[in-house]
Amino acid sequence: MPDANYGVTPYQNSVQSRVGSLRFERGCPTPDTSRMLFDEMDFQRAVQAYLWAYPAVSFESIRVATKRDLGIEYGDMGIADQFVDPKSIWLTANDTTIYAFVNIDLSDGAVVVEIPPGAIVGLVDDFWQRSLADVGLPGRDAGRGGRYLLLPPGDDVVEEPEGHFVLRASMNNHNLLVRGIIVDGDIPDAVRRVQNVKVYARADRSEPRPTRFVSISGALMDTTPPGGIEYWRRLAAVIERNPVQEHDRFFMAMLKPLGLEKGKPFEPDPRQAAILEEAAVLGDAMARNVMYESSERIEGGMAFAGTQWDWVIQVNPNHESEHYCQLDERLQYTYGAIYLSPAIGMRRPGPGANYIQTFRDRDGDYFDGGKSYRLRLPADPPAAAFWSLTLYDTITRSMVQNGMNDAARSGYDEFHTNADGSIDFIFGPERPAATDANWIETVPGRGFYPMVRFYTPTAPLFDGSWTISDVERL
Repeated sequence: MPDANYGVTPYQNSVQSRVGSLRFERGCPTPDTSRMLFDEMDFQRAVQAYLWAYPAVSFESIRVATKRDLGIEYGDMGIADQFVDPKSIWLTANDTTIYAFVNIDLSDGAVVVEIPPGAIVGLVDDFWQRSLADVGLPGRDAGRGGRYLLLPPGDDVVEEPEGHFVLRASMNNHNLLVRGIIVDGDIPDAVRRVQNVKVYARADRSEPRPTRFVSISGALMDTTPPGGIEYWRRLAAVIERNPVQEHDRFFMAMLKPLGLEKGKPFEPDPRQAAILEEAAVLGDAMARNVMYESSERIEGGMAFAGTQWDWVIQVNPNHESEHYCQLDERLQYTYGAIYLSPAIGMRRPGPGANYIQTFRDRDGDYFDGGKSYRLRLPADPPAAAFWSLTLYDTITRSMVQNGMNDAARSGYDEFHTNADGSIDFIFGPERPAATDANWIETVPGRGFYPMVRFYTPTAPLFDGSWTISDVERL
């Protein structure tokens, strides 16, 4: 017979924890303790599920907002033919680029995407914002144009049909993004190039329906993930439309006691709803902390040694590292931005893009929209296509909404330059006495941060021969 006092320490009748006092009788929880523990377990799981789900809810929120406000359906192309209005809230969009996007649903079969030849940079992501492929200049068509065939999960097509690049999907929902690169300042030409993109069902390939284009320029909307129970409704919608993948099964188990289960209506009871709503509040705060303090959790993010500048993209296109899935890395990126691909964030010269951002000035303080700052951009920014500078609001992670309704500058603009070719940009609430073209207005009472983009980056961005100093408070 075992000794009555076996074990290191007999289980105590009362245990103090971070959630309060826990009571046990002969090692078994009292009813009150049991309820407290289940609630806490479900709350902790809900917070982690919130962080895990952010990229999918973000893409679903773009689909929901553009359908609600502009009637954009699957297969329709929303196009910023006159650029994105800073009054609209999009995670780190900018008002210097001809954007266009299409939401794609493979549940009824394969879809064909036709990319025209010319200066287009694009990508296809699934709704978890994992890269399926680059298209256009960085893609397999290499700017010569081509057809991409998106096969739904489980499609048994073995060989590539002649004249198509085959993409095999692991889920039904995807988002295609293309950028029309402006060549020699010809904006209408860039728009026309994007309007030659075609998206149609493969079953209709003999007589494909014309792609419907809807302008998003000037349309005021909020495409960011919502708070409260609506966040979970959008996650439930994504889960219901797509197969559950192997690496997500533990999260699905965490969500089941909270009323979110594939194949069943999402109808949380009052206890579940209260936990989910509270988890969304804490989860959003944690995500914000990971974004703005990423150096505490993620290594290798510094862009230029000894500065406050970081690489924007610190996650791999498939969210995978050698020994783990990049949970913090993908959260750091997708909380503040949208879309991933091998050509976005690459740290080598060539077609594609890379971005840098800074949240602090030279003194290590967060930026204050009520104060004035100077950023000196050295001569010859390392971008073969073009470069841009955009200010983002720290709360919305969208363009600052200022009186001039313009949050960005780019290499297409004319500037007052210094003798060495560098450009001094002024960020502040009041128009400076000189160098007006170099000023971007900030908003008192709001925080902001600058991001610099390099399209088709060149070697100096990566070999240390071109760097940016920290932003200086004036």
